[in-house]
Amino acid sequence: MKTVKKAGAQINKVFEWFLTIAVVSMAVYCVWGAVSKDNHDFYVFGYKPVVVLTGSMEPFMRTNSVAVVKATKDVEKNDVIMFAVDDETMVCHRVIGIDREGNITTKGDSNETADFSKVSLEDVKGKVVMRMNFLSDVIGKFR
Repeated sequence: MKTVKKAGAQINKVFEWFLTIAVVSMAVYCVWGAVSKDNHDFYVFGYKPVVVLTGSMEPFMRTNSVAVVKATKDVEKNDVIMFAVDDETMVCHRVIGIDREGNITTKGDSNETADFSKVSLEDVKGKVVMRMNFLSDVIGKFR
């Protein structure tokens, strides 16, 4: 019986180390991706963490929170997508319509009107698949 308990304790210890390594790796990934402003192509396994800089998507995504974007061109109405406005500016807004030509109309959840410019599928970098609003207070203290 002592052997079974000892084996169980060893398995538990291995699991704790694995979980710790996974959590630390995820934290490093999020911080690195969030602070690497110059690297728009920082995707690991097709995912990229980004810091939300404005309140245009509140309350869905809080200012200074982290959103995880999956690289994809598969866009549907109501998805929150990240798209390029120019070479240096990325925006995360909700898809409110797609016309027959494939042009996408977007809008920030807290904005009163839709974005003026249509988004082409070519400018879409991905869609938000996870948001970490709980990080907004911590990140806000360092910005």
